[in-house]
Amino acid sequence: MRRTGAEDGGGRKPRINVTRSLRDAIQDLERAVEKAQRALDELYTVEWATRDTLAADARRASARKPAAPAGPAPAALNFQFDMLEKGRAAVSFAGGKRVTLPPALAALIAILASGQDESPDELVAWKSWDHIGLMLHTRFQRKFNHHAVSNLLTRLRGAFRAAGLDERLIESADPLGARLRLKRHAEALCAG
Repeated sequence: MRRTGAEDGGGRKPRINVTRSLRDAIQDLERAVEKAQRALDELYTVEWATRDTLAADARRASARKPAAPAGPAPAALNFQFDMLEKGRAAVSFAGGKRVTLPPALAALIAILASGQDESPDELVAWKSWDHIGLMLHTRFQRKFNHHAVSNLLTRLRGAFRAAGLDERLIESADPLGARLRLKRHAEALCAG
């Protein structure tokens, strides 16, 4: 507050310049509001950056592959493959859980389950990455390199997981390729 005249010493009451005091108080408050607004802006920036980081962390965490089931990898004795409309297919093993697959995954599992070639064990033969890519190219008229086939295998495993099937029924190894862990003598039932 601004005072004019003598200060309480001479018995006179101090005079206050009310207009000037109000103007000073308003300016002080405006500066405080501006400072608070800048602080809020900075806090909002930090909040958004933190939210984006936390969201990215959550996306990465949800994309992490769950732990593989314990025990030996299963082998299917019975495989049923039913063609549906628009190239989709429904697949089940031993009459159990059934999974519906889009056209690319339906074609892939049909290739993996085919047992035309010789195999060193009791399961259907391995199909090389090139063979799988060529078969998919023939079906869809576009190139399928090793990376594209690998991505389809990952999607197929995800579809199995979502349907409650053991994803280890789909086997892959870099030098060999991929195959379905289906017994060679198993009867594959295909409905068209």
